[in-house]
Amino acid sequence: ILTGGVIISVFCVPLDGWSYIGYLAFAYLMFSITFTMNDISYWGMLPSLTSDEHERNKLTSCAQLFASAGIGLSGLLIPLFTTGTFAKWGAPTGYRIIAILCSVMMILFQLFTIIGVKEKPLAPIKEDKSDKLTLKKMFKVIAKNDQLLWCVLIMMIFSVGTGVVGGGLLTMYLYFEFGYEGGYTILFGVGYGVISTLFTVAYPWLSKKFGRNKILYSTAIATIVGYGLIFLVALILPTGAPQSAAWYTKFALMAIAYAIAGYGGGFYMIMVINMANTVEYNEWKYGQRNESLIFSLRPFTAKMSSALTQGLVIVVYAIASITTYTDSISSIENEASRNLITNAEKMSKISEVIAEVSLQDRRILVSCMCLIPMIFLAIAMVVYKKKCPLTEERLAEMIKETEERKLALAGDGENATETAVEEHASDVSVDSPVSEVESVEEVACDKTENE
Repeated sequence: ILTGGVIISVFCVPLDGWSYIGYLAFAYLMFSITFTMNDISYWGMLPSLTSDEHERNKLTSCAQLFASAGIGLSGLLIPLFTTGTFAKWGAPTGYRIIAILCSVMMILFQLFTIIGVKEKPLAPIKEDKSDKLTLKKMFKVIAKNDQLLWCVLIMMIFSVGTGVVGGGLLTMYLYFEFGYEGGYTILFGVGYGVISTLFTVAYPWLSKKFGRNKILYSTAIATIVGYGLIFLVALILPTGAPQSAAWYTKFALMAIAYAIAGYGGGFYMIMVINMANTVEYNEWKYGQRNESLIFSLRPFTAKMSSALTQGLVIVVYAIASITTYTDSISSIENEASRNLITNAEKMSKISEVIAEVSLQDRRILVSCMCLIPMIFLAIAMVVYKKKCPLTEERLAEMIKETEERKLALAGDGENATETAVEEHASDVSVDSPVSEVESVEEVACDKTENE
């Protein structure tokens, strides 16, 4: 509810200029807090639902499938109704309406989890201040779990490397190369969406047949190949006049290459599973699971990588002089939203701005759009290969060892309880009051706790 309120306020406050920028900074901070509160709680349930590797794969795949569907639909439909001929209201009004709809839908869909997932009641435990998880202990738990830290680093490398594409570079390139139409983003991204969806559905089977590591490497390679092909097509083939044979050929080939990169989107989902596996690793090594604490790093990587991504996008915009053109387009969109110009006039003016974009700027834009994810994915693969040995087989061994250790400790506890009962029972007569006899187990339990 808080997150929805923040999102709606961003697009509905009647502010402009620096006052709006100041409010936007405040709203983004509040969004980071409210969204992270929700995100940690949601994904923190994953390790608690099952420790079985195959079941965890299916659960993560299912959750990621619906998450990807939401991301894909928003990425395709929002540009359609805010950019080009279908944006009847103009971008500012279009975003305001979409913000309200998305916030309401987010709250309604969240009810599935709130109503449908039942938590096991926690057993009452005696408060032990020495075992309280302080901030200092939190950092120690995180710092000691080396596999968790490597997973976080790899997820951040992947998110930053591929995030620049969806963070503005791809959209701007499509507008500058093919025209200012939101519908082009749908046509260009439909193959990506289909392939990534099929991968998500098939992942449990793929993982069971080929192993998680092989699938992870294949996703990284697909990303590198996909963006490599986009890069070559963009530089080699001419675009031609709008809707000409050359225009359609270039657009189709780049869309197919982008669909190949869609298979690589599964890299992040597999890393989420790897992060979930570090819960068992932490329990095996230190005797504590700390699910929520460990999964708090997932939204941390999302927010940190988002900030780094936007910083990188701004650098690319500055190098390719993109902001010069986007500022002009924004001014024209604002004029249209105030009914100062018609929609036809708006499109004509924006077309004139896009015609001014130089070939060099477009090439810089597409080069950064393709080379950044290729380089980052190559680095992520190397780091994973060298630093993440937690395979399915090793994880199963750890879980088995942990369960055996628990059984052994439970057996020792039962023996200690029986011994304490026998020692105390020898001091209690047959004619003792019931209350005194019942206290035998209490004393035995206290003695066991002390031991």
